[in-house]
Amino acid sequence: MITQLAYPSGEPSIQDALWHVFNTNVTGQTDYKYVMDLYVGGTQQVRVKLFPDPSNNKGYFDAGNVIRNTMTYEWLIPSETFFMCEPNVSGQIAQTYQYRIGEEYSGTTFLNQASGNVTAYNWNAPLFKRRQSDLTAKQGKFMTNRPTTINASIGDNIHIGFYGAAVSGDIRAYDQNNNQTSWQSFTLGNTKFAQLNIGSKAINTYFSNTNINTATKYYDIISGANTLRVYLDCNGRYDSYNLHFLNDWGMFDTAKFNLVSKLSMDIERKGFEKRDYSFGSTSVDYYANNKYVESKINYQNKKDYTYKLTMNAPTDEEYQWLAELVASPQIYFEYDGYYYPVTIKATNYEFSKYVNNRLRVFEVEIEMNQTRYSQLR
Repeated sequence: MITQLAYPSGEPSIQDALWHVFNTNVTGQTDYKYVMDLYVGGTQQVRVKLFPDPSNNKGYFDAGNVIRNTMTYEWLIPSETFFMCEPNVSGQIAQTYQYRIGEEYSGTTFLNQASGNVTAYNWNAPLFKRRQSDLTAKQGKFMTNRPTTINASIGDNIHIGFYGAAVSGDIRAYDQNNNQTSWQSFTLGNTKFAQLNIGSKAINTYFSNTNINTATKYYDIISGANTLRVYLDCNGRYDSYNLHFLNDWGMFDTAKFNLVSKLSMDIERKGFEKRDYSFGSTSVDYYANNKYVESKINYQNKKDYTYKLTMNAPTDEEYQWLAELVASPQIYFEYDGYYYPVTIKATNYEFSKYVNNRLRVFEVEIEMNQTRYSQLR
């Protein structure tokens, strides 16, 4: 008989190991194996047959490698409205799988002698205190590690996630004298995971009686004991750009780069050599009609673009948070209202602190995942 000793509980990370531990009282049978079946949405993903651990006859199986492959990452729907979208728990922000444990011995297989369901969530295990907490730590809170104070400009799109049984709260705006100028309550019904846009334009679009404008000094987004404050800065001398990225909790954050930016283009040429003359009826011609014959033909040019973006000196807390941008597997560069997928070119990151480096700007170089080609000759 199969006995379950341990399985993932709480709200574990799908990006970490998902260990199942089980035992039986018949491991002494000939050629004994444990049989583990995994199902997602009623579809079998894998069947694995495991020999018992020789030290204690128990079975150990990590379901993480299989379940991670069922996740999808194209769920973000950008929009200039407060509530953008809700990722589902069927492969976007989480995945539920069914496990069925059986056994095989003496040439006979006995399936599904113990079973259950596990829901794992798309967050990353931290460097310190791994497996000491899970996603329940974010219930009723914003799903971000960024500081609670944000600097932005009028019209910026600022993405942030929220996790709660029902997303609700208040938005309060204040003028230059810290007087409250508007107050708007919101409730998003039975929404559990909400991808929000807390930019000024998005809030004004979603709430008809909220007016965040150039006279606004800052506004607060309040939900329970959680408050995010957005300070509105004047537009600087440089064009500013936003990077929207999948953070460690599986939702999208926004990093604003408001200093100098530089666009570069790398060109890869493909060509072949040819003779630099042509045969005429009575001569060998090197040029005709004031145009010379080329000795090399560039038949294809491949163009790859990179942007170097600079952010004003972040705080110590922001440097901690920005590590998630550098390590993120999914990043969008916002340009004229369109979201372009990009890749961070850096492969290392320094967690800078003011006490060590004083004020220090933050730079990233992004590779536009948008290869272009010249005319094919």
